[in-house]
Amino acid sequence: MNGGSDEPTFSVGELNLAISEAMVEAFPRQVWVRGEIQQYHASRNQHVYFELVEKDGNRDRVRAALRVALFRNDRPAVNRALKEVPGVKLTDGVEVRIRGRVDFYPPTGRLQLVMNGIDPVFTVGRLAADRERVLKLMAAEGLLRRNADHDPGPVPLRVGLVTSGGSAAYHDFLQELTASGYAFRVAHVDVRVQGGGASRRIAYALRRLGQLDLDVVVVVRGGGARSDLAPFDSEVVARAIAELPHAVFTGIGHEVDRTVADEVAHTCCKTPTAAAGLLVGRVDEFCARLSRLSHRISVRARSGCAMAARDLDRVTTRIARGAPAAVRRESTRVDGRARRAAELGRRATRDAARTLDTRARRTAELGRRATRDAARLLAAHERVLVAGATRGTRAADARLTLAGARLRALDPQRVLERGYTIARDADGRVLTRVDGLAPGSTLSVEFADGTATTRVDRVEPTPDPHQERGSSP
Repeated sequence: MNGGSDEPTFSVGELNLAISEAMVEAFPRQVWVRGEIQQYHASRNQHVYFELVEKDGNRDRVRAALRVALFRNDRPAVNRALKEVPGVKLTDGVEVRIRGRVDFYPPTGRLQLVMNGIDPVFTVGRLAADRERVLKLMAAEGLLRRNADHDPGPVPLRVGLVTSGGSAAYHDFLQELTASGYAFRVAHVDVRVQGGGASRRIAYALRRLGQLDLDVVVVVRGGGARSDLAPFDSEVVARAIAELPHAVFTGIGHEVDRTVADEVAHTCCKTPTAAAGLLVGRVDEFCARLSRLSHRISVRARSGCAMAARDLDRVTTRIARGAPAAVRRESTRVDGRARRAAELGRRATRDAARTLDTRARRTAELGRRATRDAARLLAAHERVLVAGATRGTRAADARLTLAGARLRALDPQRVLERGYTIARDADGRVLTRVDGLAPGSTLSVEFADGTATTRVDRVEPTPDPHQERGSSP
């Protein structure tokens, strides 16, 4: 620590060392801490590092985090404790209660918990408590067996698959379907089914498959520790299964314990292979029923054909025996009807001939009468038309004579012959007034016998008598 001022100044190393000493004084003994493991990884020197986080239960967000180190020398003791309670494994997403000492490393200023013990019973108890809580909640909301109401159908060939691509569970499931020889179509959503965030990934995959036209959705994974199954005990996965519009089969690969997903699903299978075998079995059963029905239909068809053949033979025999007599009876009946039809035809012909002669004579007489009446009517119309035409012609001649006289009276040539003239300007327009004329203008004056060109020397407008009467003296 350097002097020379009122307040002390630490170097980085001095401050970190002071913090380290203070941490030892504040936490002189080892402490137990509970939280969820995240970012779990092992280093090359076999040390293990992860973060222990505390989450907000409502929003599943990290509220606090602490770095944890499990050094190589302490791992054997921790592993022995884990073996005493089977089913617990350190991995992402597992909630644990661990023991360690609070450590502050001065060279890097890093605060961490150096782990040296674990309480596996706490993890198992929390898993069981969470599982019971979710089961009771789903039952209270009526969602526990909702998916069981969906029918996968007798031939579930359209399959949705949720698992990690390339995993043993993935290959076992597909191999079982392929070996069946049936035309299964698999829509696969590749998700990691363990570790941090696995429950949300599985729920997302289920919702995606819920939008497809499928017969069944299958969720599978291989075996593992009980803590590896924590995502399948989560509420978010349980709700996704319950709300799915398709039947859900599970093959979690854990023969001892049943997860919440197994309870909520339509059908629970022990392994991925068993889930695929169940689908193949349903198709086998359908094909067997179809084969039995086909056999029954074939047997009944053959029996019906045999009975029909016997009936046909009996009918054929009866026809062969009774045909000659029936032919004779029908031949006699046909001959009698033919003679009767011929007689009726002759009678009808004679009656029709008499009727036709009578109607011909009547038609001729009516024609002669109509011709005479029409001739008289035509003569009367002719007289009326001639008289009307004569009167019309005389009236037209009179109107034509009157129009000719009027036309001749209005003929400009006749007007010119009476001494009048027609004056036109240089453009050939007829002039009726002196307005617009000026001395020097050239006029063309038309007479009865020719045209003369003249020039205007003076313009004298005629006074308006109305204006003269209206002026003052």
